[in-house]
Amino acid sequence: MINIFFLLILFSSLLGRIKFPGINIGIHYLLLPAFSFGIISLSTKNIPEVLRKHRIILISISLLYLWMWLSSFMSQFPNTAILYSIKYTTYFILFFAFLVLTFRNIKPSSLTFYYRCILYLLQVIAAFGFLEALFPNHWIFELLKFPSYYPQIGSIMQNPNQFGVIVAIGLCLSLILEKQKNISKLELYISEFVFLISLALSASRNAWLVLLFGLFLLLIYKIISIRKMIFIMSLWLLCIVSIPVSTYRIGLGDSKIFPLINLFVNNPSEIELPSPVGTALSRFALWQAAITETIKRPITGIGVGVFAEHIGVKVFGVKGYHAHNIFLNVLVEQGIIGLLLFTNFLVRVASYLKYANPVTIIPIMMFLASQMPDFFAEDYTFTTIEFYFLAAAINSQKDFVIESKPQTIYNVQKTRN
Repeated sequence: MINIFFLLILFSSLLGRIKFPGINIGIHYLLLPAFSFGIISLSTKNIPEVLRKHRIILISISLLYLWMWLSSFMSQFPNTAILYSIKYTTYFILFFAFLVLTFRNIKPSSLTFYYRCILYLLQVIAAFGFLEALFPNHWIFELLKFPSYYPQIGSIMQNPNQFGVIVAIGLCLSLILEKQKNISKLELYISEFVFLISLALSASRNAWLVLLFGLFLLLIYKIISIRKMIFIMSLWLLCIVSIPVSTYRIGLGDSKIFPLINLFVNNPSEIELPSPVGTALSRFALWQAAITETIKRPITGIGVGVFAEHIGVKVFGVKGYHAHNIFLNVLVEQGIIGLLLFTNFLVRVASYLKYANPVTIIPIMMFLASQMPDFFAEDYTFTTIEFYFLAAAINSQKDFVIESKPQTIYNVQKTRN
């Protein structure tokens, strides 16, 4: 039953666009904590031990959330800040449920089930990306998708950047799972095909950089060889120069060699694409606005969610533009104290990662790297998966060990002493 709740959490995270009848509130705000409490209720006998073993990490995240609420009450826009605080408290419940889940299921076979489920979910999201590329006006996107960025592909996630990053993580995850003999070669080949094309369709330069970072980490941990890395990068570059929107995003839209931009539709003039240079420079305007607001309220910040709802609007004229850097976003919204508490939480998590399995530590590092030029807390699918890996890493204390027997790899999982 507990595994069913886990699957329901993953599914519910995709339902951000489906609202309660008559009110403008997504049903995932109810479903995610409800299914999280389901996991917690089925693991009550383990909760005292979880609280004892992980009291430091739980105190750290509790202080972070307590300050989030306090800074929201002190905000100049308390209604906005309190609303976002309620939204983000969902993640606290999720994190604790995942901490209990991975503590309870410490056997490698149990953990492998969860990793495979996440991998399959990412493959489904990537498949929706293919569907969007072929049928951007399909009815399912009216139901599930956030505002379209077509011809950039975002699948059913909030933005092409989140989509690109999550499939880049999915590609690296599949390589790790295959190395540890948790998926077959065929599953790996399917993943490579689906994720590489989806990565190019997203046309997200953030995701492309995250992929390079992930491949570098895989090389360091000896998950892949230099030859395998070159092969993957070659396939990825081939996808980029073969797909119009990704060709445009690297500045080759007007090239005589790559005139693929004309393949979008019969009348290319109807398609408006953001300038590759403009979208990069826009981050400087947001960073400057964030620093200006931080100077005004350096201790308490302006309140969670306020930047995207009220400050970013002044820069670009529409809502939804956060500070485009996770540390800067925390600083401007929760002040210096909030940033210190957030950094303390990350340091506490890092203390658990010294001997963590690459299947957790590499995705976590990719999640964090992707939010240096962006901020993805609003995407519930992205953050749900991120919090699972955090919880799994905290409960995972040993790297995988390659035995002397040929072709035999064992995962060794052990709780922190």
